[in-house]
Amino acid sequence: MIKYISVFPRLLLVGLLTFSGCKQPEYNFGAIEAPMNLSLTTSVVGVDAQNPNGNGTGSVIINTTANNALTYKIDFGDGNTPQVVPSGKITYRYANPGTMDYTITVSAIGTGGAMSTMSKKVKVFVAFEVPSDILALLTNNSSQVWVSDKDAPGHVGVGPTDSFSPIWYSAEPNTRPACLYDDEITFTKAAGNSVTLTVDNKGQSSLIGAATAYYGLNGGDNCYALATGGAKPITFMGATSASTTSNSTRIQFTVPGNGIVNFGTGGNTYEILALSASSISLRSIGADGNAWYTKLKPKGATGQQPERKLIWSEEFDKDGAPNTAVWGYDLGNGDNGWGNAEKQYYTNRPDNVVVKDGILTITAKKETLNGFGYTSARLQTANKFAFTYGRVDIRAKLPTGGGTWPALWMLGSNFATAGWPACGEIDMMEAKGNEPNKIHGTLHYPGRSGGNADTGSTTISNASTEFHIYSVDWSATSIKMYIDGNLFQTFPNNSTLPFNKDFFLILNVAMGGTFGGTIDPGFVSSSMDVDYIRVYQ
Repeated sequence: MIKYISVFPRLLLVGLLTFSGCKQPEYNFGAIEAPMNLSLTTSVVGVDAQNPNGNGTGSVIINTTANNALTYKIDFGDGNTPQVVPSGKITYRYANPGTMDYTITVSAIGTGGAMSTMSKKVKVFVAFEVPSDILALLTNNSSQVWVSDKDAPGHVGVGPTDSFSPIWYSAEPNTRPACLYDDEITFTKAAGNSVTLTVDNKGQSSLIGAATAYYGLNGGDNCYALATGGAKPITFMGATSASTTSNSTRIQFTVPGNGIVNFGTGGNTYEILALSASSISLRSIGADGNAWYTKLKPKGATGQQPERKLIWSEEFDKDGAPNTAVWGYDLGNGDNGWGNAEKQYYTNRPDNVVVKDGILTITAKKETLNGFGYTSARLQTANKFAFTYGRVDIRAKLPTGGGTWPALWMLGSNFATAGWPACGEIDMMEAKGNEPNKIHGTLHYPGRSGGNADTGSTTISNASTEFHIYSVDWSATSIKMYIDGNLFQTFPNNSTLPFNKDFFLILNVAMGGTFGGTIDPGFVSSSMDVDYIRVYQ
């Protein structure tokens, strides 16, 4: 019906143009003139004698001027989208850790789109900041003692350097020298989010492979007396090994001197492959050039938990549109804003959803499309991936702005036939920009849906500036919600509820509606970033 109605105005316009005897007005846009006297100055924040490339924040003050310029477009040289800066002045923060050279290019735009362009190089130091979720899990927010997970298969192993797992040798439970199992490794959070590591090896350490020669000793995998050296400050950095594109936390740390001597490989740098409140897996390149692995658990943890296997993951390791073999889209505005009076129109356009540098970005924007004032994206794995029971970890950073409503959630795969809420809904993370840092975990099912849903919440720090791991642990008896390994809500499950069959995954950012609330009139755009999704059973 919309196409039919639109015919009349076009015919009317043709008639007016054909039969009107009036002369069409002539417009004069003036001279098309490129801006003149373009200048560009840059100042790296925090430069001094000790910090010639800045104080580590990565901030650079950029100031550009030109005669007759209407606005300025600045390309910061780091691969991110150039920004239009009407004033010509902006403080930009680079994100890539280390000391990097960037070429800043500014285009001054004059009448008729005429431009003048110039570039300038800057060298900027960005200090590596260990993500808060990694720091919290490693130190238990203060101090955490770890011991060898001796009951776990593969608690010590070895493999090639381009592997993620110990494919050559994987220790069976309780088969390594006894001196390995009494050692204690403590990570302690200190001032300024620094971390110290202390190893108490009870007088002896178990050395691995060629590490005996590295420490000046002879023999095989036995116990040796070695000094532990007390507490050592450790240095975090982004991991660089071949495995990191699809598997690890992408974080590694270096221990001064002999490294973690109870896991003595002859190396002192350790990549954190996996980390939760109950387990840590480390990988180190040994003196023999091989990759060595170890699994730790918190001291005092009793009873071996059933070993979980990674059954599915999405690492977003291919730039461009999301993988269509995994993801489909919900498009449009649905029925009454998907039943919630939401204000956005969902698209599959690159400016609303894109994968770049290992991150999926969903961006909500203030723009008019098909009669709606905002656009965004909603992805789902319906008919592509679904599962029953397990643990889901999603590492994400949330958008900002009043009215934003990001969600990481699941629906029963029988949604099309059973309808909602009979199909069941598991919201492992919902948040709203009007209540920053408050995270909700919710179940919807018959008798407990909508405003009467079964829900709980907690407050965290830096939800929109740092990544956090949002998790659900789902079984036939319970559904538990975690953030960075910290439990904040437990729901009982039983056979009468719809949470005992396949569910599929959904990621989206909505605007306004019954949960998102009032939209800030100054809102322009904001994004939810998703680093990875991993499902274990």
